Amino acid sequence: MEEIYKGHKITASAWQLTDMLTQKWQPKVTIMWSEGVRKLFKYPPITKYFSTQVEAEREALAFAKKWIDDGKPDL
Repeated sequence: MEEIYKGHKITASAWQLTDMLTQKWQPKVTIMWSEGVRKLFKYPPITKYFSTQVEAEREALAFAKKWIDDGKPDL
């Protein structure tokens, strides 16, 4: 799942935990943007788990947007 938000490219994905008893999904997100000629990337860790891949990806998008809106604080 990809989205451009306030000049940032957000790529959200999820991976399923290998524990077959829980079958939970963990979100992953990559945020890319430019500052002048520099290309910057962030891979913030998200430690929540979700029942479905779609829920996890939506959380990753929401997390990235909030991080951008909050002024990109240190993680």
